[in-house]
Amino acid sequence: MFVRTKKVISCETTYEYLQVVNNSRSKGKIKQKVIATLGRLDQLRDNGDIDGILQSLARFSDEFSVIKMLQDGSVKSNWAKSWGVSLVFEKLWKKLGLDAIIRDLALQSGFQFDIERAVFASVLNRLVNPRSDLATHNWLGQVHTNGFENLDLHHLYRAMDFLADYQPEIEKALFDRGRDLFDYGVDLVFFDTTSTYFEGQGPEGLAAFGHSKDHRPDRVQVVVGVVMIRQGYPISCQFFEGNTADVTTIRRVIDLIKRRFDLKRVVLVADRGTVSVKNLVDLEKAGLEYIVGIPMRRYADVKEILVTYPGWFQAISPNFWFKEVFLNDCRYVLCYNEDQAKKDRADREAIVAKLKESLKNDGIKPLIGNKGYRKYLDIETGSAKIDRAKLEDEEKFDGKYVLLTSLSAEACPAEDAAISYKRLWQVEKAHRDLKSALEMRSVFHQRCDRVQGHIYCNFLSLYLKIALQKELEKTGIKMPWQTILDDLEALKAVHFEISGKEYLLRTEFSGCAYDVFKAAGVKPPKTLQCIST
Repeated sequence: MFVRTKKVISCETTYEYLQVVNNSRSKGKIKQKVIATLGRLDQLRDNGDIDGILQSLARFSDEFSVIKMLQDGSVKSNWAKSWGVSLVFEKLWKKLGLDAIIRDLALQSGFQFDIERAVFASVLNRLVNPRSDLATHNWLGQVHTNGFENLDLHHLYRAMDFLADYQPEIEKALFDRGRDLFDYGVDLVFFDTTSTYFEGQGPEGLAAFGHSKDHRPDRVQVVVGVVMIRQGYPISCQFFEGNTADVTTIRRVIDLIKRRFDLKRVVLVADRGTVSVKNLVDLEKAGLEYIVGIPMRRYADVKEILVTYPGWFQAISPNFWFKEVFLNDCRYVLCYNEDQAKKDRADREAIVAKLKESLKNDGIKPLIGNKGYRKYLDIETGSAKIDRAKLEDEEKFDGKYVLLTSLSAEACPAEDAAISYKRLWQVEKAHRDLKSALEMRSVFHQRCDRVQGHIYCNFLSLYLKIALQKELEKTGIKMPWQTILDDLEALKAVHFEISGKEYLLRTEFSGCAYDVFKAAGVKPPKTLQCIST
C-alpha cells in the first residue's frame, strides 16, 4: 500500500489528487485499486491537512513513534555493554566465596578503593579477552558490572600486588571452602610444571634461561607448577626460577602443600618427564607415596616389562587395558590405550612417508638434524635408508605407558593406579588453559611480585572456568568453550532514557547462553527495568 498523486484535467485546468492505493496480483498481472482519495493536493497543503493526517496515522505506528521520540529528544540511548559474561562468572565468584575471601584479607591492608572489584575485573578479563593492564582498564568500560566504573588503572596494578602478597591465604581459604562445598577427598595430588617466558630481562630471582617448553630458548623464563586434586580443581600454583629442573620441584611442592593445607597423607601423581630415580629415592626417604610414569625407552627394566613379561591385560574400558607386574622389588602397572596406539601408528606412518619422499628428492642432509626423522634411519657414510628393525621396535611402544608406584596392591589396586594416572591429563589441560586460553605468556612485568600476581590471576581464572565446566557437565551441556563465551558476550545491557526516566534493557538470549545461565544458577534479569531513583 502506498500514496500517489492522480492528475485530473477540468476546464483546461490540471488538478492533482492525493490517493491511497493498494497493489494486488491477478492472473500474473499487477492491478492497482484506489482505497481512498484524500482530496486535492493544493488544498490539503494550504489547509495543513497533510500534517494532521500523518500525525493521526502515526498513532498507529510503533516504529514511527519511536523515531519521532528519538528526533525530538524524548528518548536518549546512552550505552550498550556486555552483561552475560559478568553475570555468570560473578555468580560463581560469589559461590566459591572469593569475594568474601578477598574482602576479609583486604581489611588487613587498609585499601582506599574496592580491591575485590579490581581483582575480579582482572580475573574476568583473563577469562574473556586477556590483555595488558592498560588494555584491561579500557575494556572495563565495555562491561556492565557494579563497581567497575570506579576502577582506575593503578587499581589494577595494585590488584596484582595484592594477589602476590596474599596468594597463600587465598589458596588456603579457597581450599577450605571448596572442601565443604565440593566434598574434596584429598589423597591423590596431581602435579605438573610448565614455563612461560619474559619480554626483556625479567625479574631477578625468577627469570633465567632453561629448558623452554615454549620453544623460545632465546628468552628467559619462569617455571610454574600447578597442583590439582582428583576432582579436577587446582589448589595451588607455585613459581620456580627459570632454570629449575622439573625433578627438583616435586619434594618442595609436596612439603609445601602438606603444611599449607594440613594434609596427613598425599599420594603424588606425576608425569614421565618430572621424575628421576634419584627423585623417587628422595620421595621414599621423605615418606611420600607416588604413582609416576616411567620413560619407557630409558630403563632396561621397563623395556623388559613391555616386551617379555607374561600375563594377560585386563580391560577397564573397551579401549583401555592394564596389567600388573612385580619386578626387582618394584611394582609396575603397564597400560595400553587403543586410541593412542592408533594415533602413534598414524604419526609414525606419516613420518615414514615423509622420509621416503625426502630420501628420493632431497637426499639425507635435510634429515640429519631432525631427531624425529633420524631415529628411523640407518645412516652410513654418504647414504641413508629406512631402518625397518627400528620401526618394528618402535611399534612395541604404540599406545603403551608404564607406571611405577610405591603403594601396595591392598592400598591401591592396579586398576585404581591406572585410572589415577589417566586423570593427569586434567593437569596438562590446565596448563594449556593457563598459557593459551588464558594468555599467560608472554610476561612483560619486571618485578617478582607483579609476575606472581599476574600468573596467579590466571590461576583464579582457570579455577572459575573449571567451576563453570563442572556445572555444565551436571546438566549435560557440551559446547566449545569459545562458543560459550561468545553466546554470553552477545547478551547486552542497553541503558536509555525516556522523558527523563532511566531504563535498562536486556537483549535476548542467543545460542547456549540461557542454558549456561540455568546451569550456573543465574536468574536472568528482567527484559526491561526502570532504574531511576
